[in-house]
Amino acid sequence: MRIDTHLHAYADAAEGEHDLTTYPIVEYGDKDVAFAGVAGTIDDALDALASARFDYAALLGSFELPDLPHPADDARHWPAQPAYAHLRDELVAYNRWLCDQGAAHPVLLPFVTANPAVMTSDESREHLSEAFGSWGARGMKIHPIAIRTYPDDPGMEGVYDALEEADAPIVFHGGPDKRGYGWSVPSAFAGLAERRPGLKIVVAHLGGASWRDTATLAAAYPQLMFDLSEVVIWSGAPLAPTPEQIVALVREIGAERVVLGSDFPWYTPGETARIVEEDLPGLSADEQALVLGDNAARLLRLT
Repeated sequence: MRIDTHLHAYADAAEGEHDLTTYPIVEYGDKDVAFAGVAGTIDDALDALASARFDYAALLGSFELPDLPHPADDARHWPAQPAYAHLRDELVAYNRWLCDQGAAHPVLLPFVTANPAVMTSDESREHLSEAFGSWGARGMKIHPIAIRTYPDDPGMEGVYDALEEADAPIVFHGGPDKRGYGWSVPSAFAGLAERRPGLKIVVAHLGGASWRDTATLAAAYPQLMFDLSEVVIWSGAPLAPTPEQIVALVREIGAERVVLGSDFPWYTPGETARIVEEDLPGLSADEQALVLGDNAARLLRLT
């Protein structure tokens, strides 16, 4: 079984092109990288999955605020009463759209999203309980940098409650931000992992350009899982690990705790799978099988 745990897709090409141009990849340094070269529509995603013979993909959502504002007065957390509550219906409609794509295309497993600047903790819990209970949501994606939110934000507690009640995983973007706030570096997840050992957390990109700190987090919290999306594409760039260092990190974490992700439409599922199968030196066939799909099948309760 092949499963992509980290795929994005958009309602139309304009939305995809916006994200592809708004979020350039700069954290690893310079390298010539083969990008997917598509806008990332649902049809683009389905074609990419079919051509690489993938059985499932997690369709990840993210709901960002216009102009990406910070909490007022540069506070660490968003206020308990959301400053952008007027966007609540848009967030609900977006999560509904994600779930509708899953209903229409069984290969896509909808991972809904949240934003503590839009909904209170209790509102998020109520909304997400419905999404997991009757809409078909299978997990959640949070990009702490994009929504300017630390994982320990009190406004996220209802989100985590709903996830635990549904026994559903949450994928967090992992990696540094340009200004050093540390929303998504590996150490930012330690407090959450400590308080909620039953929460199924996946830290994306093996920690990105903060990959050297990932093994410490993994050793302290053995319930955490990690995806290797993007970082394997950038392997060998100045601030990225080499292929040999990726293999060493996967083994230090434990191959049974690492899943494949493509981060489509930046990169393709097929190229990411090819790297796992051909370019990570010494990774055994058993280890490859775990990463390519077996671990994700267990995480998503597909077997």
